[in-house]
Amino acid sequence: MFAQENAVREVKNPPVVFEILPGTSGYAAQMTVNKTFRDFPKFGFFSVTNFSSKWRETYSRDMMNQIHLTYQFAKGLKILVGTHYTPNSGLRPNTAVSYTYSSRTLMFSLMPRIDLSKNSNWEGFAMLEYKPQLNQHWNIYTRVQGLYCATVKNGDHARSYLMLRAGLSYKDFRFGLGVNWDTYGPEKTSKENYGIFIASNVFN
Repeated sequence: MFAQENAVREVKNPPVVFEILPGTSGYAAQMTVNKTFRDFPKFGFFSVTNFSSKWRETYSRDMMNQIHLTYQFAKGLKILVGTHYTPNSGLRPNTAVSYTYSSRTLMFSLMPRIDLSKNSNWEGFAMLEYKPQLNQHWNIYTRVQGLYCATVKNGDHARSYLMLRAGLSYKDFRFGLGVNWDTYGPEKTSKENYGIFIASNVFN
C-alpha cells in the first residue's frame, strides 16, 4: 500500500543542464535548472544562468541570472514570476510565460518575458533542439537558441544573441561545434565566439 502511494507521488525529476563553450575569443557557460515540487507538481522552480568572458578579460559584465517560481496551467504552458539580474540593469522583478513541446527527437521552447520595474525591458526567447537517434546510446544533436531584448519605453535594442550547436550526444553528454553571436546596446556592438561545446545532464 505504501509502495503504491509512493509510486503515485513520484514526480519525474528533470536534470540540471550544464554547458561550457571554450572558443576563439573566450569562454561561455550556461546552466539551466527546471524542477517541480514533489507535493505540489503544478508548481516549480526555474533558473537560468549565462556567463561569457574574453580570455584576457579580468572582469566580465556579460552575465545573466534569472530565478522564477512557476505554475503549470496547461500542458506545456507555465506562468513564471521572479527576478532577473545583469550587471548593467541590476536586479529586477519580472514575469514571463513559457511554452515547451518535447518528444524523443524534438524539443521546442518559447518564453516572452517583461520586467516589472521602471526603465523595464521586454524579451523574447526561443530554442529548438533536434536530436535524431543513431542507436541505443548515440544521437545526433543540434540546437538553435536565440534571444532579443529591448527597452519597453522606446524599443531600443538592449541585448540579443544567437547560439548554434551541432554534434553528438552519448547518454547524458553532448559535445561538438558551437558558435555564439552576441550583440549589445543601442549601438549593437557585437562579438563572436567559435569553439567546442561540452554539455551534460546532471541528475540528483
